[in-house]
Amino acid sequence: MKRFWIPTLALFLAGCATSGAHLDQNKLASLKPGVTTIADTEALLGTPQSVSSRADGTTTLGYQFSSVQTDGKSMIPLVGGFLGKGTNSSVEYTGLNFDRSGHYVNSTSYQHN
Repeated sequence: MKRFWIPTLALFLAGCATSGAHLDQNKLASLKPGVTTIADTEALLGTPQSVSSRADGTTTLGYQFSSVQTDGKSMIPLVGGFLGKGTNSSVEYTGLNFDRSGHYVNSTSYQHN
């Protein structure tokens, strides 16, 4: 019976983990340089995953979404490398830059798959 359940369980197990949330591009587009404040931004987009305050008084709010998905078949001993699709990961990061007075300047983004 064990011969049946272990491979069957391995076939249906799939690992998946996420962190953060996708930024709403419409909300991001509504940020106005020189007008939108840090408080306005946090009210609109939520709490950032990181805040960087620099010596020159400027600030960057960092918003990140990451996900990892593993095909459960990849975990089957000996044959998993042939049957499964392995692990896929994705990271999206957007940094929102603010001047010394706390007003939005611009954003930088990157995505890695």
